[in-house]
Amino acid sequence: MTNKEKLALIEEALRLKADTLTEDTELGTLRAWDSFTILSLQVRLSAIKPDLQFSDLFGCDTVGEICGLF
Repeated sequence: MTNKEKLALIEEALRLKADTLTEDTELGTLRAWDSFTILSLQVRLSAIKPDLQFSDLFGCDTVGEICGLF
């Protein structure tokens, strides 16, 4: 999966417009970044990486860190 595809998947999970995020985007600046969204993203990503944990995503500070998880 390319980084562009990963970014698109994350944007979809966060209900953001396409091409909104970059790998440098800080998650704390996103209005949509909350525990419910993290859980939703974990569910989506579990199809790609079944061992991904909520705490893995919760510990990320940037979108690029999330991309590095899968």
